[in-house]
Order: sequence, then C-alpha cells, then structure tokens
Amino acid sequence: MATTASHLPLCRQRFKFLLATTLAIIVASLSSLVPTATAVSVFDNKSCVEIKEDYDLRNIARDNNVFIVVHEAGEENSAARQHICNKLEVTPEERLEEAAEKGHGRRPTVFAFLEVKESSYDTDGQLQDGGKNFARSSLGVASFPSFMFLSGGMHKASRYSDYINHYSGETADGFDMSDLEKFIHKYTGFYLGNDVYNIIFFDIIASKFVSYGDAHGLNRLKQRGLALLVRFSTLFSYKEPFNSIGKLYNRAFAMSLEHGMDYAKDQTKRLEKKIESNQNNVSKSKLHELQQKMAILKSFSEPRELSDEDVRQIYTHSLLHVGLIVATILLFILPGDSEQSAEKVEEGEVINAIPVVAKIVDDDEYDENATKKAK
Repeated sequence: MATTASHLPLCRQRFKFLLATTLAIIVASLSSLVPTATAVSVFDNKSCVEIKEDYDLRNIARDNNVFIVVHEAGEENSAARQHICNKLEVTPEERLEEAAEKGHGRRPTVFAFLEVKESSYDTDGQLQDGGKNFARSSLGVASFPSFMFLSGGMHKASRYSDYINHYSGETADGFDMSDLEKFIHKYTGFYLGNDVYNIIFFDIIASKFVSYGDAHGLNRLKQRGLALLVRFSTLFSYKEPFNSIGKLYNRAFAMSLEHGMDYAKDQTKRLEKKIESNQNNVSKSKLHELQQKMAILKSFSEPRELSDEDVRQIYTHSLLHVGLIVATILLFILPGDSEQSAEKVEEGEVINAIPVVAKIVDDDEYDENATKKAK
C-alpha cells in the first residue's frame, strides 16, 4: 500500500503535464496572432497600378507588399492582368484590411503591372527598350506573362532577388487561373473577388438543426447543443473569410432559436426584395454583403438531405469538443503540489518524522582531541 501511495503524486503530475501539453497544442493551432497597427498605403489597394521603371516599383515596395503582373503590350496579352484587376475591384474592403493586419510584414498589398513594349526612341532621341531589360535582369522574368509577389520593406540598395517569389505554374494561353489565384492567396492572405462562401460542415449542422422544427424538451436541447457546437468551432478563428462567415452562422442559429425556424425563410425573402428594389443604387460591396447573408440563411431555409456520413461528422466533432472541454476542466481541478503536501500532513506523513538521537559529547574527550590536533 505504501508503494502505491507514493506513486500517486507522480502519476498525477504526469497526467497533468500530458493534459497541459495537449491543450497547448490545440490552442496554438486554433489561435492566431493578435492584430497590430499596420502601415497605411497611399496607393489605391483596389486598383492595379502601372509601373514603368525601377523607381516606380521601389517607391511602392518601400511600405507595401506588391503583386506584379508582367506582360507584353497588346489587348490579347493583357487578359490575365485584366482578370485579376477586375476581381480586385470587387473584393470586399474588409477582406483587404484583415489581410493587411495579418499578412507579410503587416503590410497592405498593392497590385501592379508592367507592360513590356517594343524598343523605341523617345523625344530626346534616346533608345528605350520598353522595360524588357528591367523585367529580365532585375525581376528575373523568363517568359510572358509572368507573375510574382514582392515583399515590402525594400530600399534603394535592396536586391529584387531577395524579396521576390515567382509563380511557377503554367502561364500559356488559356491557363487555369484558379492555380494563380491560390498563389495570390498564399502570399497576400486573401481571395480575390466577391465570391459567396458557405462552410459545408456548418450547413450540415444547420440542416440537422432545422429538422427538429420548433421543438420543445429534449429536441430543443439538441438544437441548443448544435448551435453551441458551431459557436465553439468559431471561437478561436480570426482569419477571413471564416471569421465573418462564422459570425453570420452564429447569428442565424441564435435568431432561429429566438424567433422560430421560419426566421431564415422570412429573412431570405426580405433580402431578395431589398436587392431587387435597390439593384441600381446599392454598391458592389453592399451587394456582396447581402448575397453572403442570403447564402447562409438558405442553409436553414433550404436544408440539405443528410447522409449517414454527415450525421457521423456531427457526432465526431461533438465528442472532440466535449473532450477538449473535459480536458480543460481536469487540468484546473487536479490537485497541485501544495495540495498534495497538505494531504501528506493530514495523513501523518511528516517530513523528518523519524527522530534522530544526538550523540552526547564529553568535555574531557573534546579537550583531549583538540590538544592532539594542535600538536
């Protein structure tokens, strides 16, 4: 029994350390960096800026990241650039600001293009190469069109090769723009365009949620549990578009619980009428906002048919989140070292409990030993 009791504190310490390590890994993976102040760009971040020479680019790249498109002159050669610039114009402002706070160097990204032209003489009779030499020798362009991301923070003595990341995918006529847009997202931190997003797993939960109808009793508790699962899933996410979309899902769950399962259907109809009546007056960003809200509400008003795999996903995620909560609670309620010491005292396990008998020293013997040492 004594051996078993002595092992208990050690087991507790190991278990507590394991819990702490597990929670640290989970929280580290869910948490993101706290937003900090960012440099304010003097350039229009929603329009593509033309650059013609080294000075133009260095001036932009001093305080901004730069995504650059290099292409030859001509309408047929600028299709990719026009596609990117058009999608940039309709990208929600909030998405750009969020990316600037958390992107490379906490800097906004300016989209720029260099149009390489044929060599010609200027008004002073000087031969101009049309930007070919700058594109090839400085920017490392090997073919047209070419795409690259230039990290900000450059100065007049900086080498472009130390700051540039080139897109290495296919760029031939009719190439897949989706790969290029993934490259842009990787370095800028946001997706181009005003695409409307849905989170499939949250749609599955929404379908299960409305399947109970305006429920009472046990089914009502199940609905609250599903709403809580979504809220917990969005708790540690600050990245866009997941953050703003998660808020819309949470609001839809909360309002449906408060006003009934017809809430989403009524709100969808109201937004459709609003868009139809103000289509010519509403801005592109506002229109995108309304369309995004409608997409989330339709997850509730037009629920999907759930498969067995969908239901398993809900149960699996629920168990994982419950496990995380339980592990967190256990971490705080397990007794610490001070509590374990107090328990030992209560049980009679006192430090130095075995008495030590002191040896009596004879004065004559002490004097004799001291005399011998002195000799």
